[in-house]
Amino acid sequence: MLFHRLVASLVVAGSLAAAAPPAFAQSELDSYFEFLMARRLEGAGDFAGAQAALDRAVQATPRSAELRGQVASFHLRRSQPDEAEKAARAALAIDQENIEAHRALGLVFAGYADAAGARSTSPQITTYLQDAITHLERAAGSAAPGDLVLHFTLGRLYLRTNQPSRAVESLNRVVSLNPGSLQARLALAQAYASNDNLAAAIDALEVIVDDEPRVAAALGQYQEQAGQFREAAVSYTKALEAQPMSREIKARRVAALFSAGDLAGAAAAAAEAQKQHPEDARFPRLRARALFDGGSRGDGLAVMEAAVRAFPKDANTLYQLADMYKDAGRNPDAEKALRQLLSVEPANANALNYLGYLLALRGDRLDEAIEMVRKALVAEPENGAFLDSLGWAYYRKGDLGEAEKYLGQAASRLPRNSEVQDHLGDVLAKRGRLPDAVAAWTRALEGDGSDIDRGEIQQKIDDARSKLRR
Repeated sequence: MLFHRLVASLVVAGSLAAAAPPAFAQSELDSYFEFLMARRLEGAGDFAGAQAALDRAVQATPRSAELRGQVASFHLRRSQPDEAEKAARAALAIDQENIEAHRALGLVFAGYADAAGARSTSPQITTYLQDAITHLERAAGSAAPGDLVLHFTLGRLYLRTNQPSRAVESLNRVVSLNPGSLQARLALAQAYASNDNLAAAIDALEVIVDDEPRVAAALGQYQEQAGQFREAAVSYTKALEAQPMSREIKARRVAALFSAGDLAGAAAAAAEAQKQHPEDARFPRLRARALFDGGSRGDGLAVMEAAVRAFPKDANTLYQLADMYKDAGRNPDAEKALRQLLSVEPANANALNYLGYLLALRGDRLDEAIEMVRKALVAEPENGAFLDSLGWAYYRKGDLGEAEKYLGQAASRLPRNSEVQDHLGDVLAKRGRLPDAVAAWTRALEGDGSDIDRGEIQQKIDDARSKLRR
């Protein structure tokens, strides 16, 4: 735009040379010459010379907002944000509509926000983000449609400020102009996912994944979120071609295979990763669970027991061993593993709750069970699973008032959890409130179906209704 305006002014100056004061025409010519010189020197790497030429251009036409906007952009290219901000503000003081100055200021403020980190939410950073968007939107209204930097930056800022629909619009513009851009497509996929459009996020990356395997890991994550576990496993396999030593991608691949129901494939992939990364406790855990759930319970437990010997202070490993012992019907061994975990991490809320629940299921040491779960609730007072454990411990103790109190809270927080609704139904039935019990058991049958015996619950409903008809 500066070229056009300067050239236009020179044409006018030339056509009116006889009438125009010589000094005016000369200042325009000097300014244009110095500007061209600055561009040439910058291209040749002589930045000091370019700066001096720009200074002379500004001196020749001090009221030129276009020149000051170009000076701001020069400083921006030189990673000199303070100087860029000063020049841009000077341009806007002359002309509030100057596009180059708005563009420069927007990019400067975006840089300030980026420097603080993507998770920073301080008032100053919030102001930078808002100001960056304001200036860039002003520039985008008249800027050339091919300004990829502007539209990509706007897209990123919209994402950071939770405006995914606007981010999609800006980033689609970038991708349409540069379809092979890795960063633009990754950002566009993120924008689609943030806008609850996983199908579009997947499409945005599938187009280039064969040529750009670096996007395969992100593609796999979106496919996982969409429940496309087999496709996710394929994407993670492709991602490992680009990053063969990435433990995170290997773990995700095993998890995807597991979720896809390919337990043998998950166990094999986890075993291979375990050989490559023996220091990472995740892989024996993943391998053990895949073997156990795939029917090889003995082999799965053997892998987990070996993992505990290798990582005796790893809380996640101890917790999973306890869980597998419980699933195998070996509750005393599960209790032993949980007590070992609590010797390492005495305040581990999940372990406290699990041990308390195991004791409550057995009807053993109920006062200790209640104490354990109460300690867990100190850390997470709103945790529905913990409230369920406490309520069930009181139920087994015979304190139906306290049982209903806590199970009622648990059922409110976990309305789709079948086991919790079943527990609440049992308490209500014991208290003689059969219609309410039937309603709770019905919710249990309509819930997630985990950890319940549907036939048993239906029998309880039938028995209660039979009593109500008498």
